[in-house]
Amino acid sequence: MSRLFRKLVAAGFLAASSGLAPVAHAQPGAPNFGDDASRWAKDNECDDPRFEGEGMSPGLSLDDDIGHDATDCRAAWRGGNLALASVDDADIPDFGDDASDWAKDDECDDPRFEGPAMTRTKLLDQDIGHDATDCGAAWDDGRLQLIGDWEGDAPDFGDDASDWSNDNECDDPRFDGKGMTTTDLKQEDIRHDATDCSAAWDAGTIKLR
Repeated sequence: MSRLFRKLVAAGFLAASSGLAPVAHAQPGAPNFGDDASRWAKDNECDDPRFEGEGMSPGLSLDDDIGHDATDCRAAWRGGNLALASVDDADIPDFGDDASDWAKDDECDDPRFEGPAMTRTKLLDQDIGHDATDCGAAWDDGRLQLIGDWEGDAPDFGDDASDWSNDNECDDPRFDGKGMTTTDLKQEDIRHDATDCSAAWDAGTIKLR
């Protein structure tokens, strides 16, 4: 069963038992609606862009409201006026396998991603493509996106805590290109060479690996 098919089943579009039979207002597998931190919470309209349907606000939905309009979206979901927004399988990344030491701990440890579901511990390149269960579940729940998609086009460069910051070379191993250092890259420099890497990004001399 494809991930898109599972999404449609969870959203109530299809019945898992009968292949392509439509289901009226069936909403099994409710997502994590989050909290009511959105400025638009409790206005009887869902503003969370993970969803679509009659229960949605007619205005523009923002990524800032993902997981932050729980009361409105939950009510619309239960009323059958909301479903998970349809997706194209081509837009879903390959999550890989669960070979990471940190797999299945309910936090995504794959440094290709960012969002509320990411681990707060140090990210390692060796975990790329090896935390599939955690990252796939967070993706389905709308709490994860590929770096650069969460807040605009630029990735999170972090801070300048690296020993090699402010030397006009990017030392963050998430990137490659002419703007990168020629010395060995270290995992501890991920998100810790912000000034150099952001300047190289703006100049077009680095890109995400």
